[in-house]
Amino acid sequence: MAKKLTQNPLVRIVLLLLAVFVVVIAIAQIMAKSMVSDFLIRKLPQHVQLEYKDIDVNVIHGSISLKDIAISLYDRDSMLVHTKLVMDQISLNGLSYWQFFVKKNIAIDELNLQQPEVVHYLNKILPKKDKERQGVVGLLKTIEIEALKVIDGQLDVFQGDNDSLAFQAKDVDFSLMDARTGPKQIKERIPITYGNYHLATEDIFVDLGPYEQLKVGNIVLDNGDATLRELDLRSKFSKAELSKRINVEHDHFILKIPETTMNAIEVGYKNDTLFVTTGSGKITEPNADIYRDKLVADNFENKRLYSRMLRELPFRLNVPKFEIVNGRISYSQRIETKVAPGKISFNDLNAVLLNVSNDPKANEKVTISAEAKLMDHAPIKLDWTFDVNNTLDAFTASGVIKDFRTESMNEFLESNLRAKGKGTIDRMYFTISGNTHSSAGDMKMKYKNFEFSVLKKNRLGVNKLLTAIGKIFINDGSNADANGFRYGYIEVERDPTKSFFNYLWLNVRDGTVNTLVGKSEKK
Repeated sequence: MAKKLTQNPLVRIVLLLLAVFVVVIAIAQIMAKSMVSDFLIRKLPQHVQLEYKDIDVNVIHGSISLKDIAISLYDRDSMLVHTKLVMDQISLNGLSYWQFFVKKNIAIDELNLQQPEVVHYLNKILPKKDKERQGVVGLLKTIEIEALKVIDGQLDVFQGDNDSLAFQAKDVDFSLMDARTGPKQIKERIPITYGNYHLATEDIFVDLGPYEQLKVGNIVLDNGDATLRELDLRSKFSKAELSKRINVEHDHFILKIPETTMNAIEVGYKNDTLFVTTGSGKITEPNADIYRDKLVADNFENKRLYSRMLRELPFRLNVPKFEIVNGRISYSQRIETKVAPGKISFNDLNAVLLNVSNDPKANEKVTISAEAKLMDHAPIKLDWTFDVNNTLDAFTASGVIKDFRTESMNEFLESNLRAKGKGTIDRMYFTISGNTHSSAGDMKMKYKNFEFSVLKKNRLGVNKLLTAIGKIFINDGSNADANGFRYGYIEVERDPTKSFFNYLWLNVRDGTVNTLVGKSEKK
C-alpha cells in the first residue's frame, strides 16, 4: 500500500514540495541567524558595542533571542564608556515579514528584556558643541512594538570624579504598549510615542546634593496614576556633623511620608517647552522634623517668594488640587551653645492646595487652606492666596488661633527669646496683604491673665526689672471691648534674605505686640 502511494504522481509532488519546504526552512533558518548576526555587527554605530553568547532565530514564528548580553555605549566625542548594560536575555517575537520586506519597517508583537542591569556614568558624557539632537542611536527604519516588557531590571547612575551613587532603582518591572519610533522621532526630546504603560520599582535612592538624600520604598506608575510609598527624605549627617560641614545656615531635616498619590500625570513638550500637568494628588501622614543651628552664619542670599519660584520654573506646571492629610511638623533651633533648642510643633495638619500653576494664561490664583493643632492642643487655621503672574508677588493671608495656652510655648520662648509667657489666648484673628517688599494688616485678640516674663541671661531666673517694665506696657487682657477683644495693626518691611514663613511670622509678631501694648482701638 505504501509502495503504491509513493508511486502516485500527486503524492510524489506533495512529498517533494514538503522536502523542498523543509530544506528551504532549514536554509532560511541558517541564513537568518547569519543575517541577524551580520546585521548586529555591521549596522550598529561605532559608539555602541554589543556582545552576546548565544543567538536563536525562528523564521516560522518570526522570533529572535539573544542570551547573556553585554552592551556598552560610548560618548561620540571622547569614546568614553558612559553606559553599560548586562542582561540575561532579550527576545523579540512576532516579527512581521510583510512590514520588513515590503514596507521597510520593523514591526514586532513583543519585545522582552529579562533582568537588565544598567549602569550609567553622568560625568562621562561630554557637552555637545552642536545643538542638534542625535539620539541614543541613529535609525533608518520605523520601529513599531506592540508590547515592550522589562522584567526584574535595575538602574544605577553614578556621578562625579569619584563615581558616587546618584540614583538607584531595583526590581524594575515595566510594560509599554504600542511603542513607535523612527529616524526623526528618535532625535526628539521624547524619542518614542506610546500607548498604555505600567512601571513598578522598589528601593529607589536619589542623591540630592552634598547634604540630603531621598529613599522611596516603592513606586507604581500606571498610565499616569502614580503611588509612592515609604518616602524618606533626610539630611545625610547628624545635626552636629552638618553644622561642622556648612559655612552658612542650612536646615537639618527628616521627612517621612507613608504614601503619596497623584493621578492623570501628563508630561510632554509644547513649542520646545516642557509641561507637567496632573489631576489631583494627596500626601498622607507626612512627618517632618526640622532643625536649624543659628550659631552658624546666616545665609544672606535673597530668598524668592513662592509665587516667584513657581513663575520662574523652567517648565510649565499645572496641579489643580493637592491635599495633605493628617501631617505633623516640628521646628527647633539652637540659639546658644549651652541652651537646649526650643521646639514648635503642628499636629493633625490638613491642607488643600488649589490651582498650583505657572501658566501665564491662567486666571485663577493659587489658594492654600491649612488647619492644624499648634503645640498639639490649639486649633490654628491659615488661608493664603497669591497670583503667580503678579511680578510684585502680591499675596493675602488670614488666620485664626483658638484656645492657646501660652505656657506650652515656654520651651521655645526661653530658648529663643529669653522669655516665658503665662495665660490663655481664647481667640486671635489676623489678616495680611503684602508683596515682595512690605505688608500691612490688622489683628484682634481675646485673651486673659496674660503675663510676660523676661529671663536672666543664664535663663535660671526672672529679670525682675525688665519684667516689671514690660508689665507697664503689656495689657493683661482686661482692657478690651464689650466682646473681650483688643485690636492692633500690622506694618512690616520684608527682609529679602529670609523665607516667606519668616515674613509671615514677623507679621504675626508685629500684630501681637501692637495688640498687647497698643491703644486697642478698632479701625
